[in-house]
Amino acid sequence: MKIDKWIVAEHLQGVPDVRRVYEKVTEDVDVVLKDDEMLLRTLYVSVDPYLQGIALDTPIGDHMGADSIMEVIEAGPAAPHRPGDLVQGFGGWRSHVVSNGSPALWQTGTFPMVFPAYRRLDPADYDERLPISTALSVLGGPGMTAWGTLTKFMTIRSGDTVLVSGASGALGSLVGQLAMRAGARVIGTTGSPSKAEYLIGLGFDTVVDYRQGDEAETVRAALSAAAPDGIDKYFDSLGGTLTDVAFSMLNVDSQVAVCWQWATQVGADHVGPRLLPYIMFPRTTIRGIFSLEWFTEQNWAALHEELGGMVRRGEIHYDQTVREGFDDIPDAYRSLYVNRDANRGKVLVKL
Repeated sequence: MKIDKWIVAEHLQGVPDVRRVYEKVTEDVDVVLKDDEMLLRTLYVSVDPYLQGIALDTPIGDHMGADSIMEVIEAGPAAPHRPGDLVQGFGGWRSHVVSNGSPALWQTGTFPMVFPAYRRLDPADYDERLPISTALSVLGGPGMTAWGTLTKFMTIRSGDTVLVSGASGALGSLVGQLAMRAGARVIGTTGSPSKAEYLIGLGFDTVVDYRQGDEAETVRAALSAAAPDGIDKYFDSLGGTLTDVAFSMLNVDSQVAVCWQWATQVGADHVGPRLLPYIMFPRTTIRGIFSLEWFTEQNWAALHEELGGMVRRGEIHYDQTVREGFDDIPDAYRSLYVNRDANRGKVLVKL
């Protein structure tokens, strides 16, 4: 059978030039399954900013990794899932996958991480309000990251001022809405007027227009106007100047969740103030957010009940931008960096 895949053809820092980084390859494969293996057909793939780091750590010529939803087509007698099952896992940018679905070690720089085993998706958990594609968005990694951060680390109290960077994306918009439900005053940052309007429509109290490269004093003036009494909680996925300024405004007993660092990992901005005094005096607690640690059956069940329940009751809103076609995957990924106004919420590609 023919299997299409996007491979990494070149390692490039910064905003990805998808025409150079990725190359489509079609292979003729004689599929002979081992007893514990499955042949899976990819239905949806996820495109996410963190894939820039994955691409840099992928050996040249290997397929591009990514989260995906797949259907089991064939299965060996000892395989963990059966034909017809829908599963979510790190299947990558491939039309078909041959795998036993086991956890996979991924060495990224000096930090090894393990992508969990493929998990079966129960069709009964999904409906018109929450279709199966949400296993990659509000009921997938972004939802688990937002829900996990606010239930397992960040203690939000009524009246807290919460700053969410990158607030108009799939993750930031959920964090902001959950913080609002806890009684916080929520400030979001985004990079365009239309996305600022979107956040106000979701209920954010204030929106700060921020773009990487903005001068520190400009950012400080905007944040000071938005948070005159300082910042109690900060959900950070941008880093850079915004984070430099935000740390200087942290209140006593503040908490910071560091989820990603766009400015460093994409913008190559490694220069900033020395932040330890801003942590020491207000007794700030900082935690790195690595949501794969929360990918357990118990947490998935709780996520469906709690966050899924809020969506079904109309208490939480989510958006998805669904592109179509295997050949569109690199351009869908590029849209996270270029012409971002065209996207709302989680960006997926339906194959």
